[in-house]
Amino acid sequence: MRGKIKLTVAFIDGLADRGQIDTAVLRPLLRDGALRRAPGEAALLRLITTGAAAYHCSRERHDARDGALAALLSGQALLIFDGLRRAISFDVRNFEKRGITEPTSESVLKGSKESFVESLAVNTSLIRRRLQTPELKIECFRLGEHSGTAVAVVYVDGLADGGVIEAVRGRLEGIEVRGIVSAGQIETALTGGGGALFPQILYTERTDKFCGSLLEGRVGVLTDGLPVAYVTPVDFNSLIQAPEDYAFNGLVSSVFRLLRYACVFAALVLPAFYVSVASFHQEMIPTQLVFSIIASKQGVPFPTYIEVLLMLLAFEVLLEAGLRLPQAIGQAVSIVGALVVGQAAISAHMMSPGVVIVISVAGITGFVVPSQELSNTIRIGRIALVFLATAGGLFTVTLGLILTLYHMCTLETFGTAYLSPFVAREGRNMFRDTIVRFTGAGRKKGRSQ
Repeated sequence: MRGKIKLTVAFIDGLADRGQIDTAVLRPLLRDGALRRAPGEAALLRLITTGAAAYHCSRERHDARDGALAALLSGQALLIFDGLRRAISFDVRNFEKRGITEPTSESVLKGSKESFVESLAVNTSLIRRRLQTPELKIECFRLGEHSGTAVAVVYVDGLADGGVIEAVRGRLEGIEVRGIVSAGQIETALTGGGGALFPQILYTERTDKFCGSLLEGRVGVLTDGLPVAYVTPVDFNSLIQAPEDYAFNGLVSSVFRLLRYACVFAALVLPAFYVSVASFHQEMIPTQLVFSIIASKQGVPFPTYIEVLLMLLAFEVLLEAGLRLPQAIGQAVSIVGALVVGQAAISAHMMSPGVVIVISVAGITGFVVPSQELSNTIRIGRIALVFLATAGGLFTVTLGLILTLYHMCTLETFGTAYLSPFVAREGRNMFRDTIVRFTGAGRKKGRSQ
């Protein structure tokens, strides 16, 4: 160089790759002839910016301090021209990240074992590899005043509804927080933070499930630092379906779907139904079964509804303990609680065997639901129905179910009815790919409304 030009290279150790800095930044400055002949800082800045002598494909000029600082904090390296008060950023990010593993919260029977990780770049590459089409669009935003978290909106142009895309963009841009540190902040923004009990957004760790939702015309949201993806809009039927439904033939898939719907109803209603018939409608029970229930309740000091509520509470406590403890210990706690404590309660005449059986069946059928959020809703709903059954038997339980159905009919996510396609478009396409799936049918094109 003609004379001495003072430059500063700045980067954050641990986020930037030292090897790339040496190869793409320092070595060209010291050895490239064109750069060495630059008469001053302005000429050198122009050469690097215009690409006349560039050794890195991703570089950006910054004339303001805020933009340069944001690039530095994101892991890029800065080449600072002290005299001009300008900088050029080089994307040399190479921070540590977790490898791609199997999903931990969703089991896979016949499908991909790949799950999302905490790196947004890795997650978008997994999606690009599955959907190799130019119509796949990925739009990135920076959210959080201090965190500057990258959030990507993913959709397939031509399949996704334009109004939904604009609504998702608007809600994400409207987030005003200091930092995105949990998944709940994104979820609250997408759902509007309403008081709906039923889940209005679908989250998944599985890449195949996410890509399948995009092909159905839905919009996905990925967040840097979170190993889950969100999908919207959703309806009740999409929460019941599983990716394995498309791995088997139509008859088998239809049987499994019908079983899930039956299990959802049983998990929600069975405890309240037992309280109703045992307390108010004994005439509905066969005679031999009545004698068995009476014999099993001998010596039990609590009425039926108290037994059911205590067992539901114990079930929830054991489930929470199994989730919060380490995996090995959590499984042991669940098994010990279900077997030892349950058997001890029956032997001590604290609980009747019939109540234990009813609550166990209700709990197991609730686990059949693929969506954990919907399963949580069912757990809360069946406790509410038990209180209604205590007040008036099957009459109040029926009233509670009617109110629940009415609440579901009033819900919609980004213009899509929650009970679609059963209540929208006069029921058209009701049996196309909902409760049953005909043999040979694949994923539906676009959203069923």
